[in-house]
Amino acid sequence: MSSSSAAAVAPSELHVCLGDVETILPSSPTELTSLYLSQIDQRVAYIVETVFFYPAPSTRAADRHDVVRKLRQDLSDILVPYHFMSGRLAASEEGGLQIDCNRKGALFASASSELALDELGDLTYPNPAFRNLVLQAPKGDKMADNPLFMMQVTVFRCAGFCIGFSMNHAVFDGYGAFEFLRNFSSLARGEGLVVEPKPDRTMLKPRNPPQISLEHPEYLKLTEVPKDSSFTTSDIADLDFAAIQLSQKHVFKVFPFSGDMLNRLKNVAMSDASLQKCSSFDAIAAHVWQSRTKALGMRPLAPSKMLYAVDIRSRLHPPLPKGFAGNAIMSGFVCLPAETLQKETLSYAVRKVQEATDKITDEYVRSSLDWGATYGGVPNLPGGICLSAWWKLPFHLVDFGWGRPNYAGPVMNGLVEFVLLLSNGTSEGLNIFIALEPDQMQEFEKIIYSF
Repeated sequence: MSSSSAAAVAPSELHVCLGDVETILPSSPTELTSLYLSQIDQRVAYIVETVFFYPAPSTRAADRHDVVRKLRQDLSDILVPYHFMSGRLAASEEGGLQIDCNRKGALFASASSELALDELGDLTYPNPAFRNLVLQAPKGDKMADNPLFMMQVTVFRCAGFCIGFSMNHAVFDGYGAFEFLRNFSSLARGEGLVVEPKPDRTMLKPRNPPQISLEHPEYLKLTEVPKDSSFTTSDIADLDFAAIQLSQKHVFKVFPFSGDMLNRLKNVAMSDASLQKCSSFDAIAAHVWQSRTKALGMRPLAPSKMLYAVDIRSRLHPPLPKGFAGNAIMSGFVCLPAETLQKETLSYAVRKVQEATDKITDEYVRSSLDWGATYGGVPNLPGGICLSAWWKLPFHLVDFGWGRPNYAGPVMNGLVEFVLLLSNGTSEGLNIFIALEPDQMQEFEKIIYSF
């Protein structure tokens, strides 16, 4: 089987007529305060862009102006329980970052396009043109100028529309973003909040004094970051990824995996009876890690690394409260000599992923937070990949009152170290989105479907 391609509109063809950019304030008074950001929040203080495509509303009463007007008001209303999203990042007295809940507001814009939704190509395939559907804030000179949340509603010729969201990852993780949008859309439908957001993150403060009880190879001290690596973390005060440069040699490609293929992959992993269980994520994560290592032809002793997010909400004692609105993820980390990973079975690679996940206990999280407070540092990503399981997040359920989206997912970026597992628009299967050099991509295509 080979990867498929889909005709897609080019960035230059997706012309959008953007209206005035408005500042939206909470619709009622909110507390002026500061919000503590954990070490986890501060490690991910960058922008995440997502797009939600909706078919034309079934009722003619819901025309373009009604959709835009209603969503503008709904945004103002949701900023009351989520008041911190109308604030700005600021330096804290402790030397890190906090959110200054100062009611400076979120940004909102309406836009229109002469294209119809069905002229955009396959919506499930990441497309750089979709960046035109997400509001791009003017570059602020200071951190305090940058909004934490922006929203653009683009209406197409067919009356279908796209809602583009831009959020700072420091506000919350993927599941927190889903809960926010579920609350936002429920409020828009007149049904109130599904869950009360709880933005307090002080339960994730490091211990005083720090008690680093475990090793944390998933992080590098700043002094250990390779100077020639394409991966770096820009100064947190800049909040920009300008330092990450996309190699001109890299190409991006999508590799679809159906539900049947995932089940077959799990069966292969379980076939030697060395595993007691194997989830879809365990199987596809191990398979991507192993396939990429083979495709790169890495030196035998070169470390092959993969990081991925592990939800810690239920792993802490006590667990984080229901509705926790923050980042509750820890990096799972696997690393093997390339030769070992290339020669071993899929079940071996799966077991290494499972062992890395099982390591993340309450004490591991506490030790990691203490390590971060002591050393700072960045994810140990140079030479490896970060696997992001977007397909596990149920964004397809987000209904603002005009039905569920045809597709919802992240906007394509140029970060070659990030491999995305995306929804394929159905409840089964997924799309692997990866960047490799052309000759490596040819090898990867042969290997990823050989199991």
